[in-house]
Amino acid sequence: MKKLIDYILAAIGLILYLISEKIFNHCIRKFHNNRLQRRLKTIGNGCIIHGESNITGLEKIEIGNNVQINTNALIRGEGGLVIGDNTHIARNVVIYTHNHNYEGMALPYDNTFRFRPVIIEKNVWIGVNVTVLPGAHIGEGAIIGAGSVVGGKVDSLAIYGASEGRVIKYRDKNHYNLLEEKKSYGGPNGNLL
Repeated sequence: MKKLIDYILAAIGLILYLISEKIFNHCIRKFHNNRLQRRLKTIGNGCIIHGESNITGLEKIEIGNNVQINTNALIRGEGGLVIGDNTHIARNVVIYTHNHNYEGMALPYDNTFRFRPVIIEKNVWIGVNVTVLPGAHIGEGAIIGAGSVVGGKVDSLAIYGASEGRVIKYRDKNHYNLLEEKKSYGGPNGNLL
């Protein structure tokens, strides 16, 4: 009889824990979404940010209606970000709208930034672990496959997938050599050492 009572009490405790966890997470999500709504440049109806995410540059981010952003997103909006209606973003997605300046006064980069807006049109689905680079433009209805890196333009209705890495550009060799000769290096956040 004692074992049965222990099982019943354990089950009740588990049920109470799960209920309280669900209520707590719901309250945190509501608080987080309300805080974002007050600080974002614009946000549409039905926007939900699930779980915890790191979002900066809120005053330069425009979010449409029915946008879903899943847990653990890292969004740096300082360079300008538009997310269109009905866009769904999976977990662990990274969106950057700026980058360190690798042509500045230190190696590998200095403490200045290059800003380039990102545009994600409506009805886009972005899969898990995707990275969207500064200046990217994802067309209407596009699907971005898990693990992809997006830079440049993705056509409307395209299904875009991860591909093998390739060289896209080279640094200016003279600039690089000049900074190397000067021993001009950047420390944390690109600040000159």
